[in-house]
Amino acid sequence: MKRILILGTNATQSDIINYLNETGWETHVCGYKKEGPGCDIADHFHLVDTIDIEAVKKLAQDIKADVVYSVSSDSAITSATKVSELLGMPHLLDGKMIDLFNNKHEFRDFLNKNEIGFTKYTKVNKEHKNSVDWDIFPCVVKPTNSQGQRGVQLVNDKESLLGALELAFESSKEGEAIIEEYLDGAEFSSNIIVQDGKIILNEFSDRIVFGTEHFGLPKGHRIPITYINEEQLAIAKSNVEKIIKTLNIQNAVLYIQMKLKEDQPRVIEIAPRLDGCHIWRLIKQVRGVDLRELAIKCLLGEKIDMSNYKSIVDKHGVLEFYHLPTTEKFDMTKLKLIPDVSFAEYRYTDGECIVPINGRLEVVGYCIYDEN
Repeated sequence: MKRILILGTNATQSDIINYLNETGWETHVCGYKKEGPGCDIADHFHLVDTIDIEAVKKLAQDIKADVVYSVSSDSAITSATKVSELLGMPHLLDGKMIDLFNNKHEFRDFLNKNEIGFTKYTKVNKEHKNSVDWDIFPCVVKPTNSQGQRGVQLVNDKESLLGALELAFESSKEGEAIIEEYLDGAEFSSNIIVQDGKIILNEFSDRIVFGTEHFGLPKGHRIPITYINEEQLAIAKSNVEKIIKTLNIQNAVLYIQMKLKEDQPRVIEIAPRLDGCHIWRLIKQVRGVDLRELAIKCLLGEKIDMSNYKSIVDKHGVLEFYHLPTTEKFDMTKLKLIPDVSFAEYRYTDGECIVPINGRLEVVGYCIYDEN
């Protein structure tokens, strides 16, 4: 039996753990505390911090793991990749490539230099925060190297800039932030599988968001995509292809967030992993392929068969999140439940405290349904 160590135990890690359990793997998980559904569904839990590379390496050696892997977490996939490199285990991108994607200002510099949609930005550190030279508003302030929406803010004027930078510094490992021009168009994203240098899956989806009220937080996703036209989709695909070619990526699982700016697609970020939004389940319902399976096969170097992929569908599938404020306890009666869904999952039971992730509005569950 093959043995795998998954870094992280939250709801999105449990998706890959469930797949591995179903396909005959012995599953081990680790985290800095025993919390999350992954703890209960894996065969073994280990109290090891996922960002402690030496500790993860020792654990992988102690349990004689064949693979170390993670989804949905930038920090965890970084650890998984670097431990796999040290131990000669299967991995996709190398550590340097992972670091490029995780470092927001270096990645933005790469995009601009290679003319993959130009976006104005500047990097700021704590020492020079009071002398920052920026006069484009609205703008977006974000930590240089945190994941998700932690510390990300939309800033409308010069007076609010310093406060936003302070919040970004708090969420940054290196105490640095970047300021970017605000892209005011529709948001969309793509899940991508690259095998042997070829893009075998590039599935675009609408990224449905709250807007300025809860800036950056997604409400859900829709497939097939409706937010952009065929010309814009062709440009977005071309941008993805140029990134893959320029970086000479041979095998990868990527999640790319994009927005329109003056009707032109711009890349916001790339995550070198499966997304943290359960989009694999939406893609499976609409297109007939399981991204969890594709990710593991890509990782192991097994040939991926895409013959079950449905290129034409007659309905739109929607994945919609249920949210509650960070400070509340879970209460099912407070959710506006959507009727006639094909799937629903909740991360809490009534009375449980909601774990703070972004500190504003937390995902407490999600559902999937067909949209006529």
